[in-house]
Amino acid sequence: MQYLTTVRKRVLDGITATPIVASVLSGDADPQAYARYLTNVWHYAQHSSTVIGLAGSRCVAQHPCLAEYLLHHAQEELGHERWALDDLAVLGVTPESVRASRPVISCAAMIGYEYYVAGVANPVGLFGWLYVLEAMGDDLGGMVAKAIGGALQLDSGLKFLAGHGEADVEHTRDIVEQIDKHVGNEDLPDVHHVADVVADLYVRMFHELSD
Repeated sequence: MQYLTTVRKRVLDGITATPIVASVLSGDADPQAYARYLTNVWHYAQHSSTVIGLAGSRCVAQHPCLAEYLLHHAQEELGHERWALDDLAVLGVTPESVRASRPVISCAAMIGYEYYVAGVANPVGLFGWLYVLEAMGDDLGGMVAKAIGGALQLDSGLKFLAGHGEADVEHTRDIVEQIDKHVGNEDLPDVHHVADVVADLYVRMFHELSD
């Protein structure tokens, strides 16, 4: 796990250095920037259950323990994109305008890459993507939700960030356990590679959201 821990720190340092997140953590949140973030969250979150379930179905024969975890996790992720829509509604953004939007380039690339790994390449590699996103929810979700809520004086509109800040503590721990117990040396390089690719795209997304 040392490699993935290093990736986790790199992503955390990269995201917190982007203008959009640095300003939030300094107490200066922009509602339009927050809406841009949530809109892109909606774009990728609506695919999460499908991608995870696809990877799980491809793991059934050779990696039954990983398949069981992935299929269960896919069910847990169902409907999380609606959390983003609920938060956007608090900001005055309609579901119709969200659905008519397009993700930033790095977000679109990440969505496509998820499907490639889950459906074409080694599905075990998807644990690299899961680890990066769940770890960032663990590291930043609750803290950023609190900072945005204070800066924008929001009593609601923080469901996605706060919910993942709480749930992703356990999710990250579970993913680490699955990797330690069930991912062999033949699959670990793919997990690391996926984590590297997603780390780059995820940090880029926050840079694009800052522009």
